[in-house]
Amino acid sequence: MKKRTICITLAALLLLSGVGGCAKIRNAFQKWKGSLIGLEFDIYTYDDYGNTTLTVHGKNVEVEVKQEEGASENADFTSEVLEITIDGNQMLQIGNTMVFAEAGLDQITDFEMQDEIDTDDGIINFIPFDRVLNQYKNDIGKAKTILISSQQGIPIAVYQGNSVYVEIPNDLPKMTRLNIDGKSLYIHRANYVILDSEMID
Repeated sequence: MKKRTICITLAALLLLSGVGGCAKIRNAFQKWKGSLIGLEFDIYTYDDYGNTTLTVHGKNVEVEVKQEEGASENADFTSEVLEITIDGNQMLQIGNTMVFAEAGLDQITDFEMQDEIDTDDGIINFIPFDRVLNQYKNDIGKAKTILISSQQGIPIAVYQGNSVYVEIPNDLPKMTRLNIDGKSLYIHRANYVILDSEMID
């Protein structure tokens, strides 16, 4: 009965994400799917100079913060150690720049960033309205370009998508999560710039 309920719920979420085209809904479904069965990821670790120091591929990957026993009793202690479960194996890490890209999410390899960007005014040139409108567009998904750099500012990766949703997970320190056209991208301890793609078209 429980399996039947889960299958029905998954089907409903799939229908909503397909029909509604809402990036926020697709993002919620993707996170729930990952918490149930894990997701297939390519995991990249970089040094301060943008060099790839480790690449790991896993078909079933989950990420959470490793907490020591009794840590919850100490309100001043916040763990920043990531515990990464990869196909049943454990990987612990702290301090490195990392990118978790769901399988099928490819980097843009022929991208050249312009030095200057000149944009038009907002729709009605009223900042509070533009912010509300941008939040709404973020929820339904908008075309964005993601420029990721090492902690020393050296470019390491570029991603683009037609429907991108951005969030800051409360349970993962120094992590930003993006849903790019239905695929998950996690950025950990990196410098990045996320631009509306129309700014650089």
